[in-house]
Amino acid sequence: MYILDAELRFVFVNAFALALWGRREHELLGKGWKDNLPFVPTPEVIATFQHAVATQTRTEVETFGISHRGWVGIIVYPQDGGLVVHVRRLLRNAPTINDTDLDALTGCLTRQAFLSARAQLHLPAVLAVIDLNRLKTVNTRLGHSGGDLYIRQIAHGVREVLPPDALMCRWGGDEFVILSSGENRDLLERALSASHALIPSPSPGVRAFSEGLALLAPDMPFDRAFALADEELQQQKDLLNAAVPGDWDMMAFIEFSRRLEALHDPDEIVQHALDSLVELLDFDHAIYVKWEGGVQRPTHQSVRAGVQPPLQALHTPVPIGRLAARMHLTRQTVWNTDYPSESDVSSSTLEEGVKSAIVTPVFSQGEVIASLVLQTVHRWQTITPHIRKVVELTALRVEHALELRRAVSEVRSTLESGLLTLGIVLEARDLETHGHTQRTARMSTRLGETLGLACAELDHLREGAYLHDLGKLSIPDAILHKPGKLTPDEWTLMKTHTTSGFELASRIPGLSSTVLEVIRHHHERWDGTGYPDRLAGTDIPLAARIFTVCDVYDALVSERPYKRAWTPEAARQEIQVQAGRQFDPDVVQAFLQLATE
Repeated sequence: MYILDAELRFVFVNAFALALWGRREHELLGKGWKDNLPFVPTPEVIATFQHAVATQTRTEVETFGISHRGWVGIIVYPQDGGLVVHVRRLLRNAPTINDTDLDALTGCLTRQAFLSARAQLHLPAVLAVIDLNRLKTVNTRLGHSGGDLYIRQIAHGVREVLPPDALMCRWGGDEFVILSSGENRDLLERALSASHALIPSPSPGVRAFSEGLALLAPDMPFDRAFALADEELQQQKDLLNAAVPGDWDMMAFIEFSRRLEALHDPDEIVQHALDSLVELLDFDHAIYVKWEGGVQRPTHQSVRAGVQPPLQALHTPVPIGRLAARMHLTRQTVWNTDYPSESDVSSSTLEEGVKSAIVTPVFSQGEVIASLVLQTVHRWQTITPHIRKVVELTALRVEHALELRRAVSEVRSTLESGLLTLGIVLEARDLETHGHTQRTARMSTRLGETLGLACAELDHLREGAYLHDLGKLSIPDAILHKPGKLTPDEWTLMKTHTTSGFELASRIPGLSSTVLEVIRHHHERWDGTGYPDRLAGTDIPLAARIFTVCDVYDALVSERPYKRAWTPEAARQEIQVQAGRQFDPDVVQAFLQLATE
């Protein structure tokens, strides 16, 4: 009970109210009612008081009481222009009580009731997030009914030591949230520490729960403070319980690694890594930023569905922020759950609403060559130890995949140089026009890209182009250099260059089946009248069908001892005429489109 004068100032407060509010009498007497309660009165309560003063009639209201942690009935009696106020706790079965406001198992507020009640609490306040340790162990040992009893014991033990005005809710199955008025973090920390003496531990040497705390300032969004408290909680759980990724996350990461190993193109490797991080860790942006000569340049990005992409355009230099600089200096992962608190956040970053961020280095031969940057936009995301482990493992997998591709690329470059040299030698012996081998290889690669061949297939197609006439090594010069028409026997021998080339190439280690197919089948025809195997239609390997068009086109537009060069227009017309006869019509269509472009 308490009494207010006509100015709604305290003139009397009973002992129960003082104990409940954690105040002393001299702190309240003579002071205004609304500004000195330990919580913000709801509009309906204010309206009730105003009505009682204006009408001088007894007035009642029922509302959720912050200090009582439950529903209360308030009766206001007019007296000498002021008010006598009586507040009583309502029974749980009172008709106005909504069962959803209190958690049935623990008696704490439900999440929804808590979120409604916190709006009435004076800020600043200390926010605590609590998570039970090893509840699965308790459930295994005691069964789920024993686990429920254990949760109830923890909730009651914590509530026993909380300040009188603190709010406590059951946020989830084994997670609780507490709000305590004021800025005294130590007071709440000591209270939570004391509660461990009242609560049984789940296993020897393990505390019943872990907690994280943060200050909720008057102008701070609740989600921001929650993310900071949750980050501290996750740090504590990582130290106490050696947290590891869950089964689903681990299986997803294994599948991601397997897919990464199967990719050959560096751009595909990086893009797959970014897409996987967004999906696995629920970030909004994942960006791959290259470091070149002290300059940052984003080259790839993945954006969660429904989120605006980063404002910074790809392939343009970006300023080096504090997080990135610290990552480069320490060569370690850096992060900030509350990213706007960084002292040098760029205006563009603030404009797009980045709230949480993590930056992890990517190395090559001991040097930082890039970084993986993950961000959330317009929401705070707790950067947990688990998240950092997954991002760092991803960076290692990207490093390994890129390093492997670099080594393979060097070996392949050496191999291709040797194969190209051999192709040029064959070209010279066959009196081909200078550059025919390189031109057909380049055209075949472009055409293969247009038709959707993967990077590895393009490499093999190009190698096949280099070696397509390898079998002419077995053709006598008299036939190879004969200026006139070949006799039937000479033509029969000439056609064996496809099979003899196939046999020779089969003895070269490391050549793929695609290379061998180009060598053997580049004289097959779509209508089945070619050689050596008279294959028809799609039975002819695609790489051979692609190369054949490029080979014939370059031969047509090149001058030979036995013919003049055709014009490109005439050659393209001939290619079109032979679609469906000598050539695959789809390949011809793609070739002509490419030639036009």
